[in-house]
Amino acid sequence: MLKSAITALFLSTSMLAAPAMAQNAAAPAGQAAAPALTPEQAEAQNKAIADFTAAQQAQAAGNHAEVIAKLEPALPTIREIVARDPGNVQNAGFLASALTITANSQGALGKIDAIPPLYKEAAPQWMKVYEADKANASVRNTLVAILVNLGNFSLTQQDKVGAKPHFEQALAIAKEGRASDPANADLANAEFSSLIGLNQATGEASFLEAAKPVGTELREKGIVSAANKPAVDAILGAA
Repeated sequence: MLKSAITALFLSTSMLAAPAMAQNAAAPAGQAAAPALTPEQAEAQNKAIADFTAAQQAQAAGNHAEVIAKLEPALPTIREIVARDPGNVQNAGFLASALTITANSQGALGKIDAIPPLYKEAAPQWMKVYEADKANASVRNTLVAILVNLGNFSLTQQDKVGAKPHFEQALAIAKEGRASDPANADLANAEFSSLIGLNQATGEASFLEAAKPVGTELREKGIVSAANKPAVDAILGAA
């Protein structure tokens, strides 16, 4: 059976700007506005936003320990912000971004086991953001990468049943994205990774067969990712 490379993705966070004051965000149509914040809640929220901004700057500077120091204490407040107004997409993006940045910095510090639970919590929040704006390539690519990683993490634990839905979601989103952006190398690699993952999770040869033309495309265009190269070489032969 093919074994795809299992690596922690350190996703670009340049697109994840600190959100505006969440209490000022407009409620979606047909939904009541969130209750007004108490002074204590507003103060905690403002601090969480400031700490998030500082964490972004620390990650850009490669100071991953500072990222953790800023974001881990802020996460409970950010989760509370989302819980107060679950339908607010801006708040969902705030939590998704904070969780992803935290996970990637944990990975950079070698704490690989800390990544899966953070990605697992982030994925449904990213899905909310993606479904609200499917044209946002950065959000789409981040979501797909997280889903592929979750599938791979499940495979390392021999949890094939748990891996399958992650790869299925990633494949569907990658295909949907490629329909409008066929030249996107990240999506092409995600489609290949998802098909290989589904083959490993289910044992169904049809997924492996479907991966072959995608692997050929990746190779011909010179866009095979480092993580996918072993699997591409395994099913197509060494280049």
